[in-house]
Amino acid sequence: MSILATARELFSRGIQTRFQPGFVFNRKTLIVLTISLLFVSFIGLWRIRDRAQRQLEEERARLERQDIVPFEKRPCPPLASKELAIWQGYRNSRAIAQFRDNYFVATDGGLVEFDPAGNLLRHYSVLDGLPESDLLSLAPLGAKLFIGTRTQGLVMFDGERFESYRWTDRAPQAISILLEEANRLLIGTMAGGLIEFDGQQFREIKVGAEHRRLIGINHLSKQGARLFVGTFADGLWVQQGARWLQYTVANGLLSDRIVGVVADGENLFVASDYGLTVAPFSGLSATADQPSATSFRTVAILPSLSGMIGSVSSVLLCKDNGETFTLSPDDDLAHLQVNRIAWNKPAGIDGCRLTMLGRELWLLSSVGVHRAQIEALEVSAKARSLPFSPFGEINSSELLTTNLISALTFDTLDRLWAGSFRNGIDVFSSSGKKFSHLESDDVREINFLTEDHDSKTMLAATSQGVVRFNADLRAIDRWSTADGLLSNSVLQVAQTSANAEPKDKAQARKSIIACATSKGLSVGAPGKLRGLTTVQGLPSNSLYTLLLQGRNIYAGTLNGLVLIEDGRVMRVFNDTNSNLTPNWVTALCLVGPRLFVGTYGGGVFELTPAGEIHSFASEAGRSVVNPNAMWTDGARLYAGTLDGVVILDLHSQKWTHVTEELPSRTVLSITGDEKYVYFGTTRGIARVALAYWNPAV
Repeated sequence: MSILATARELFSRGIQTRFQPGFVFNRKTLIVLTISLLFVSFIGLWRIRDRAQRQLEEERARLERQDIVPFEKRPCPPLASKELAIWQGYRNSRAIAQFRDNYFVATDGGLVEFDPAGNLLRHYSVLDGLPESDLLSLAPLGAKLFIGTRTQGLVMFDGERFESYRWTDRAPQAISILLEEANRLLIGTMAGGLIEFDGQQFREIKVGAEHRRLIGINHLSKQGARLFVGTFADGLWVQQGARWLQYTVANGLLSDRIVGVVADGENLFVASDYGLTVAPFSGLSATADQPSATSFRTVAILPSLSGMIGSVSSVLLCKDNGETFTLSPDDDLAHLQVNRIAWNKPAGIDGCRLTMLGRELWLLSSVGVHRAQIEALEVSAKARSLPFSPFGEINSSELLTTNLISALTFDTLDRLWAGSFRNGIDVFSSSGKKFSHLESDDVREINFLTEDHDSKTMLAATSQGVVRFNADLRAIDRWSTADGLLSNSVLQVAQTSANAEPKDKAQARKSIIACATSKGLSVGAPGKLRGLTTVQGLPSNSLYTLLLQGRNIYAGTLNGLVLIEDGRVMRVFNDTNSNLTPNWVTALCLVGPRLFVGTYGGGVFELTPAGEIHSFASEAGRSVVNPNAMWTDGARLYAGTLDGVVILDLHSQKWTHVTEELPSRTVLSITGDEKYVYFGTTRGIARVALAYWNPAV
């Protein structure tokens, strides 16, 4: 029987016997039992509340543990060797920060340090300990400078040494923006979320009841009690206290890619890559619970808008090409007007963005850094001109025009020709002195470079055909579809010497040229080219690499390796009749009698004299070998991949994998001379002495 039932029975008995001698005893018993009942009920309620509180705390702790980002920290020692050198351009600026009384600039070619007057103090590369050269963001925290990279996570610099942080629960992510705020570092990544770092521990900041990860972060700013998080394709997130609000094109933004935010008084200005919008904070608060409510009003449509900053009495905007605009936020919202303002911007400038350091406005771009004093800016805004002046002048005549090196070769004058995908050709001495830069409408996208030894001219395979340069570095000839090429998009060109043994006397004084194009193989004498396509037996019309050996041509295609003899397809090697997997052949290199074959995703193979295909995947891995990225010095075979270089010692037959000596793990081209091997990467050139590869005695 329950306590409540017992109490009821005793109470009933008490009424029945209230005039009996035991009445006093029964009444006391009832009071005791009632008090006991209340006490037991209180204990039960307390236990229920305590259990619920513990469960809530356990859930909160579980979520906090879930948001903690595990990491590994490792030192990045410098590679101190006279046998190593890095050639890079470092004008393309992404971020700037003041640290230890100097200015540091993050570029696509490493970290650059300037004194307050703009004098170049030092250029830091991977040889100084940076885990990579492609830097995106900077922010000081305490006595350390933190650096966001494109693929290698977060890097810490104390002024002398570098250390890297690797998040072990997620793949390396591009750190696009860093913000120091209230003794913590806010880290905006492209795919790894929004992360805060207190100097000891990383924690991911997620939003909403669903604990959502923020992705594609390219803007962070804190103004008052509000944190603004701009994304690449997810609009604007605003944190105020524990509450997060999201605004997108559904709320009136012109685009969901946010490039700048300015909170001025009662108004919020939001710049996207398509233009500028504004909304009063009161209106945002009123529509906060209406996800599709139109809150923002268009101020100006400005395609390719790339940055916005607020100064004392104006808002300044810039486009990717350096065009700048200003408006006064004090104007009535209904009459806001954006005005173009002029400045002496360099030709070819792009990648522009704005930032503020103290009382100075900075513009970062592909051609370096410009700055203006805020006081001068306020005056110049009325005159509609900007007082920007270059900061940190760099002698660009000695640097690579671009760090993306797609083709490398030497000529007979020992000049190194370095071609790029977008900016033509740089010509250097073997020691790194720049002779010239070659660029035009026809000489821009360089796929391959090789010298015609008979005429002492250089042939460049481009997206506009084949261009020939003489010893004076002048373009003297160009072959296109009008001259018999199957396509102007030429991936590689090869040529036999006029002294090679001819098939007949009629060809004795003529060299043979072969061009790998996107529509087949063009082969023959210059001006008399004929085409080979799938109609003549090629397994694919997409050709990537060629190797001429006497009367034979080996061609690497999208669907296998082809042997062509006297202009006829004699044999095709692919996954249906050989060990060649995959079929996409990207590079060829002949070392004595050995023919090595590079593939896209299968690594390196060898075509033996017996006509068999042998794979090195078990020793060297199934890597992606890039076109132009196989070369030999006679003792070793070098193959450039998306993850460094694999090297075969031709004497010991042992493979090694090299990454740390390179400014980028993506190696696009390789060449060398009697002293050095040169690796063209997406972030510059690494020059390595051949002696560096010799084993220590």
